[in-house]
Amino acid sequence: MKLTAKANTMCVLEILKEYSDYDNILKMSDIIKRMDSDYDLSIDRRTIYSCVAVLSEMGYDISTPEDNGRGYYLESREFDSSEIRMLIDSVFTNPSIPESYSAQLVSKLQKLLPRSKRRSYASLTSLSTGRKTDNKEVFLSIDMLDEAIRLCRKVRFTYLRYDYDKKLIPKRDEKYTVSPYAMVAANEHYYLLCKCDSHADAVSQFRIDKISGIDITDVPCVPPPKDFSPIRYSDSSIFMYGGEVCTAVLKCDNEILDQVIDRFGSGVRIIKNNDGTFTITVTGSMTGLCYWAGNYIDSCEVLEPKSMRDKVIEMIKNNKYKASML
Repeated sequence: MKLTAKANTMCVLEILKEYSDYDNILKMSDIIKRMDSDYDLSIDRRTIYSCVAVLSEMGYDISTPEDNGRGYYLESREFDSSEIRMLIDSVFTNPSIPESYSAQLVSKLQKLLPRSKRRSYASLTSLSTGRKTDNKEVFLSIDMLDEAIRLCRKVRFTYLRYDYDKKLIPKRDEKYTVSPYAMVAANEHYYLLCKCDSHADAVSQFRIDKISGIDITDVPCVPPPKDFSPIRYSDSSIFMYGGEVCTAVLKCDNEILDQVIDRFGSGVRIIKNNDGTFTITVTGSMTGLCYWAGNYIDSCEVLEPKSMRDKVIEMIKNNKYKASML
């Protein structure tokens, strides 16, 4: 359908978004040519003045010849190039976003910048980690879970796992039925926090990129625990492990101070010792804390509780290299 003069203002805006910035200022003649070539619209100088005035009144920050002595350009945008770069990096390195959708999202993000700034992102495909999910239902699942949480309705879904051919297959024949409470981002993945009908005594978590065939039921959700907080749950579920929660005292070498703050946050209480170590007290999933401490076995010692210390000792005794250690 051929555009009419009613579209002039929107077309001028699109031309400014697409072609203009501080380094590419458009003259009046440039805008007139673009209106003809891109939209098959004939426009005069007076109409362009009017369109720019309307756009300025609507809040668009447009630099004019009166400001810069040269022409027109969109001075500010929703995102600057560094912000777009960070968002694009996040899309490419997020394993929860399928490869095909990554390309689509990046294309949409690039369109928020003028054409002259898009070339610098052409090589970013090399940032893909090779750990992208094959599940193409991720965004549909997020939409449906968001709706179910809003309606406070249970959902049913198939949960997936990888087989030896690296294909996603159902973890079990029976679908899971859960009461969804929140979605959180942790450890490079999106998780659904919920109460599972088969484990109704505790909050569970499921990777959203492994959820398939989701249905919203008419059954109301089981209310979450009174003290439930998605933020507190995520903080206490180290590596998103559930199970028994404990308060642990860890003695760490100074060399892993950065890793401690990265994992437990700047609010963690640190007591500096005089032997090149420091002590912290943290609360979280015992399984997750054991796993974390095991990653730093040469630099981290569990002091308390004894049950956790014994568990780490048992892990060390039963490690896969024990035969070669004898």
